Amino acid sequence: MPQSSISTRGLNHVALVCSDMSRTVKFWEDLGIPLLKMKGMPDGGQHSFHNVGNGAMLAYMSFPGGPPAAPGIASQHHDVRKDGAATAVASMNHIAFDLPAETFDTMLANLRSRDIKVRVINHGSAAPFAEKPDGETWIRSMYFRDPDGIAFEFASLMRPLGTPDDLVTPSKNAKGEPVDYVPLLMRQ
Repeated sequence: MPQSSISTRGLNHVALVCSDMSRTVKFWEDLGIPLLKMKGMPDGGQHSFHNVGNGAMLAYMSFPGGPPAAPGIASQHHDVRKDGAATAVASMNHIAFDLPAETFDTMLANLRSRDIKVRVINHGSAAPFAEKPDGETWIRSMYFRDPDGIAFEFASLMRPLGTPDDLVTPSKNAKGEPVDYVPLLMRQ
C-alpha cells in the first residue's frame, strides 16, 4: 500500500435526518437492525445509533421544527424511473449496506412481507430488472425507502471488484471531459 494511503476499518456511521424518531427506530428494529444508543440533543432533538454490522452504524437525528424534505434536491425523487435519481451536489443520494449474496432473497422476502416497496436491479446484466442475477451481474441490489423516503440499498457483490475491466472507464471532469488518470490499482 502506498505511504500516502489512509487505511480505515470501514464505515463507522452515516447520519441522516428523520421527522419521527420513534417511527424510524421501529422501522429499523422491525427489520432486525437494533438500536444501540439514543441520546437527547440540547435543542430537544434526538440522535440514534443502529447496528448495521461489522461495527458500522446507521444514525438518525431529529430536529424540532427542522426544514421539510426536498426530493430531487437533497434526496432522490420518489419515482426514479420517471424522474431520475440525480440529486444536488453535496446531497445524500442513497446508502448501501453490504449483504451476503446467499441472504439476498431472504432479505428481499422480509421487506416485501412488510409491504415495503422494493426494486431489484442486477447491475451489469442484460436483464437488469429480472428477479434473479445472471453471469454478467457484478452487484445485485434491492432499493427501498425508510418512513421519511430516504433511499437505501442492500447490495450483494457477485464477484470481487478492482479488475482492469472494472477500471477501464476514465473519470470525467466537471465539463464532462475524460481525464488522463491511471487509478491506483492499475499502477500497482
